[in-house]
Amino acid sequence: MGSYSLLTLAIMVGFMYLNTFATEVLVIPAGTLAVALGVAKFLDFCFSLFAGAIIEKVKIGKTGKNQSWLYLGRWILAVSIMAEVCNTSSAPMVVRVAVLAVSYTVLNCLMNILQTAYYGVLAAVAGPNMSNRNAMTVNMTRQSTVITIICSFIPTLVTVLPFGNWNYFIVAFVFMIPMPFALGAIAKCADGKDVPVGATASVNQVSIGDMFGTLLKNPQMLVLFLVFTILYIAQFTYQANYTYYFIYVVGDFTKLTFVTLINAIVGFLAAMVMPKLGAKLGKKMSCVFGFLLMSIALILVSFFGAPNGVPNLTAYIILMSLMMAGTYTWMPYMVVLYLDAGEYFLYKTGKDTRAIAAGLASPPMKIGMTVGNTLGLALLSAIGFVSGGAFEINTAWISNFMRVTFMLPGLIYLASAIILLVFYKISDKDAAKYAQANAEKMQQSK
Repeated sequence: MGSYSLLTLAIMVGFMYLNTFATEVLVIPAGTLAVALGVAKFLDFCFSLFAGAIIEKVKIGKTGKNQSWLYLGRWILAVSIMAEVCNTSSAPMVVRVAVLAVSYTVLNCLMNILQTAYYGVLAAVAGPNMSNRNAMTVNMTRQSTVITIICSFIPTLVTVLPFGNWNYFIVAFVFMIPMPFALGAIAKCADGKDVPVGATASVNQVSIGDMFGTLLKNPQMLVLFLVFTILYIAQFTYQANYTYYFIYVVGDFTKLTFVTLINAIVGFLAAMVMPKLGAKLGKKMSCVFGFLLMSIALILVSFFGAPNGVPNLTAYIILMSLMMAGTYTWMPYMVVLYLDAGEYFLYKTGKDTRAIAAGLASPPMKIGMTVGNTLGLALLSAIGFVSGGAFEINTAWISNFMRVTFMLPGLIYLASAIILLVFYKISDKDAAKYAQANAEKMQQSK
């Protein structure tokens, strides 16, 4: 189950460095890129709303409803990953923008279904046992830290490999290779446990319209949806622009490898330690604590990462390591928080929206990607950035860059921590009670 982290490896070149690839290799203006990806991300978000319902209603294979999507989708995903960073720099601008936007849309729309299907397989394999669910997501998070270490070399690889503008494509292809086999292995784990479409007719089924109603009817799900939407807006506002810190503030993109490698090692250690802390704090407080660490780290980076326009990599490394520790404090518990909210609603109302609960874990990321990436690129353009480096880099520009790239996301992280702390009410003890009671009801209905 933990090998789902290999999907992260497969998509990481485009996920983390698409803006850099688009502005530095394809030379697409930041404003144009913001509009193109904004439209693509909006379509992606609209599709994400129906991911859970599509899995419940659409039959595409003879295996379980979640398994079938993993088996089929992995190959379409592989093609989309390659198209997203294909070198079209010699083509007209409209072609460059179209290829990037279309491949991005297909990739991310499909990811909505694959991620939801993975959550469904996870729930089927783990059953109602909360310890099993937590263990699977913690192990996946720990494995992802190893993936992060591997991915830290991307900035150097895409700079020093001898294939020129095809470097991104080559790296993405190599990183993609294990992914289809990992998703196939995950799907096989659910043999005999993941039921086919239509096999649970005796259980209350969820219509597509319930996708929208679930948020309004389930107040705890609404809180999670709002919190993680805000969180992802902060994350993608930061991720939209942080690579330019190394390209234009530090002046050496390859140094991002060294910094990312150190942060990845810290993340690996944090993933070993922080879930133990989370087990004592509980899922909710683990997330609140993690959000606060990330907020503090980014706000401090905005002050000390380039004081008076002079880059300070030591301060940057220390503070971003703090951010990694915060990330791996909350990350293992995001999925199970959504599952808890789904169990809560079934226990309270008798209506099974657990597939919708898993599906609703994706839209906040999609909204965050749409708003955060667009906001980040728009602010970058507003402070005078020009693709290809044709602008003056002075103290004033660097100061503005540090504010929009680090301080603003840090403040948004702080808002997400406060909302979760005040409004989310499901304790770990309550969640275990709900899951056990629901499992007993389902057993009696067979």
